[in-house]
Amino acid sequence: MHLNAFTWIIVTLAVTAWVFILPVKAVAVILVLELLLLLYFKRSKSMLAAVGGLAIFTGMMIALMLLFGSPLAVALAGGLRMLVMTLAFLCMLATTRIQSIAKALVDRFHMSVEYAFMLTTALRFVPTFLEDSSVTLDAQSCRGYSNRGSIIKRLLSYIVVIRPLVMRAVAKSETLALSMELRGFGANTYRNMPKDPLRAVDYIVLLIVVVLSTYPFWRKYAEAFLQSM
Repeated sequence: MHLNAFTWIIVTLAVTAWVFILPVKAVAVILVLELLLLLYFKRSKSMLAAVGGLAIFTGMMIALMLLFGSPLAVALAGGLRMLVMTLAFLCMLATTRIQSIAKALVDRFHMSVEYAFMLTTALRFVPTFLEDSSVTLDAQSCRGYSNRGSIIKRLLSYIVVIRPLVMRAVAKSETLALSMELRGFGANTYRNMPKDPLRAVDYIVLLIVVVLSTYPFWRKYAEAFLQSM
């Protein structure tokens, strides 16, 4: 099932709102659907590692909430909502090209080309940055780097990893800036891309988004109507 980038953006933004207005059981159903989408569209080690990292981070957040005195139900609900919001963005990135997202931001949301490119480039650099950090850590380990010892010693020793990582990121940004200048980056950057019109499946998904987004309103009127019968 191919969805337009505009549809994916709307769905992603809607999910961030649904986690606060829908019941916890409905949010759990959304989580299951997101995991199924990720397994269907992009079943790779990097994706599984990203989902696993998010799950670990969610567990840490729940533990911190319990540590500061939050009830178990509140901590679990907060962790579930955060995980669902994050996986929504991950689903969009796994199923939609970065260029299509940028074009949708410019054409549909009338965002400036510069801001759209900045946003999508940041999303594109995240996996690259993680890959560079792994490569840099392996290279420094071969040179005798060790992160054993106390927490302070580990933080100080990690400087030997951060320094080359930052230098590589700066070098890549300079290369990207030069490449943009040579290719004539400007207002017409995304205008020459082929158009991706909305299809029937896009309208169906957008209709579902509207129904779920207005859930608190029509539920109240539906309950009042059923009680009056």
